[in-house]
Amino acid sequence: MLVVAGLVTLGAMTSVSGPALAHHSFANFDKSRTIKLKGTVKEWQFTNPHSWLQLIVNEGGQQVEYSIEGASVNTLVRRGWGAKTFKPGDKLDIVVYPLKSGHNGGAFLSATFENGKTISSGITPN
Repeated sequence: MLVVAGLVTLGAMTSVSGPALAHHSFANFDKSRTIKLKGTVKEWQFTNPHSWLQLIVNEGGQQVEYSIEGASVNTLVRRGWGAKTFKPGDKLDIVVYPLKSGHNGGAFLSATFENGKTISSGITPN
């Protein structure tokens, strides 16, 4: 009876771990290419489970908002980042893996500030 209960518990744990792993998948980004964006910070969401940078980019005379996914707060803190790493109005050159869907967004790779300082969070948003 104890063995059966253990197997049922193991099966239940395995069935719910799939969605958790899928959440941290990198599948929605096109890692075969990068794109460079030049824009202005609208908002920096220094939150878990993933940080988000909202960047306003001028495309053909139109202002377009990009949602750029970054690493978790604890990952970024270990790299020296904080809630004020990006401030509204900061001008940035950003490199991202674009979304496969073609929507305006991507996975953060690096940013270069107007003063030439470049920062990177690594190659994944996790």
